[in-house]
Amino acid sequence: MFNVRWKLAAVLIMIAGFSYWLLDKLIGDDKKVLEKFAHYPDYYMENFTTIKMNDDGTPKNQLSASYMAHFPDDNTTELDYPKLRIFRADKLPINVSADKGWVTSSNEVILLKGNVHLYQIEETGEMSLELITDDARVLIDKKYAETDKPATVISKKSTTNSTGIRINMQEHKMEFLNKVHTTIESSHEN
Repeated sequence: MFNVRWKLAAVLIMIAGFSYWLLDKLIGDDKKVLEKFAHYPDYYMENFTTIKMNDDGTPKNQLSASYMAHFPDDNTTELDYPKLRIFRADKLPINVSADKGWVTSSNEVILLKGNVHLYQIEETGEMSLELITDDARVLIDKKYAETDKPATVISKKSTTNSTGIRINMQEHKMEFLNKVHTTIESSHEN
């Protein structure tokens, strides 16, 4: 009788041990998989501004946002309400703002989502050019921006609607891609 109890206890302990081992293998693998694909920030900042300089010490661009989170798994950065100012030699800076932004690991491309505005303000404080769209891609160092979404460009005397625009900010050139409609305001003086 005593021998049967020990055998039964030993069998139950082995079953419990095997169950624990099997459960750990099943859950442990899931934890490793989840950790591998997890997208958690390693640091964040609120209300920050950073300025990138040229080799000669002049400002190249300035980036600010209400919130920034860096993700180490893919070395990307997410931004809330980003504002980008791109400085150009002997020209007024170009300003870009949006609701959301995503910066690539190389810090060369910013993808902007929601309420994207690209604009230039003259020294008088008057807006000389404004582009409004939903999404845009900005190549910071190349001073280039593009969208394949519907966009509106407003200048002092014209408004242009287009689906898709490419902008070379350094050369101040725009290429309107599809469904282009321009309205030019006439200046009648009496």
